[in-house]
Amino acid sequence: MVKLKKHRMKVVICDTCHGNGYVRVAKIDGDPSLDFRDRSEVHQCWDCDSEGEFYIADDEKIKVTIN
Repeated sequence: MVKLKKHRMKVVICDTCHGNGYVRVAKIDGDPSLDFRDRSEVHQCWDCDSEGEFYIADDEKIKVTIN
């Protein structure tokens, strides 16, 4: 009996950037009456390295019999 290890990849959307790969970070200074987009900065997502998703390997052992 031969045991093989097969990796199955699962794709999970990043919770920090919601799959965009970037996040908007609010500036501390700025006029609150202005729109948020005018007083924020765009940064690359630090959790998923700007990919927008994670790849998680599920380890499954599959048994193969050879006759």
